[in-house]
Amino acid sequence: MIDILPEIIITVLALLFGSFVLSSAGFGIALAASPLMLIILDPKTTVVVINTVSLAVFVFMIVQNRSQVRFREMTFPIIFGMLGVPFGLLILDFMSSVILGIFISVSIIGLGIYVGFYRSHTFISSPSSFNVISFVVGALLTSTGIGGPLMAIAAVSRNWERDSLRGSLPLYYLVVEGTAVSGYIFSGMFTKEAAVLTIFGILPAFVGFVLATIVVKKVAEAQFRTYLLAVIISAGVISFAKEISTLF
Repeated sequence: MIDILPEIIITVLALLFGSFVLSSAGFGIALAASPLMLIILDPKTTVVVINTVSLAVFVFMIVQNRSQVRFREMTFPIIFGMLGVPFGLLILDFMSSVILGIFISVSIIGLGIYVGFYRSHTFISSPSSFNVISFVVGALLTSTGIGGPLMAIAAVSRNWERDSLRGSLPLYYLVVEGTAVSGYIFSGMFTKEAAVLTIFGILPAFVGFVLATIVVKKVAEAQFRTYLLAVIISAGVISFAKEISTLF
């Protein structure tokens, strides 16, 4: 246990912050937590731990916002997201995530700015586009842990309210990432180290959820959309800088 104490400390701090971002915005735990965790952990372990710990936070958020969850509208996105999981497992197992990460970051920034200027008329507001995004995000979440902002942009484009975002998106993530975690276990990616870090990560994830719940209550509905888009674009910039730095 002493041998992995630094990994535990870093993981606890990273997941506390990541859970706060996820619980307040409805997405972004990997974007917030992975830069710190990658300092001391390998990418595969980082993705596996974040996606596994996230499941508990998703349950908390769904229960908290259960009256606002759009169950019917999320049916097909969840199905398409699950279809993307096998592709994500292949990517995680065989492909370098650097170029993919750069592509994701640029997409996040571009789509975030697009939605910010064209709030009511976006090409991803239709059900068919939403399903395509859901499939892509299913693969991306499984392979990199990153992809939530793309789902958030799609939901924002459909003019969903704050609590609908904080309840409906976690429902999607819970099913899709739950499927991914099953894949990790079946393929042997869920190592003993990942299991230990996951156990220690549950409590800070819950603390982050509680803190975010307090903060969100103080944010007006009109301000939430601006906050959400700011988090999306900032997360994209941070992710892009991180991926570019790996090339040098």
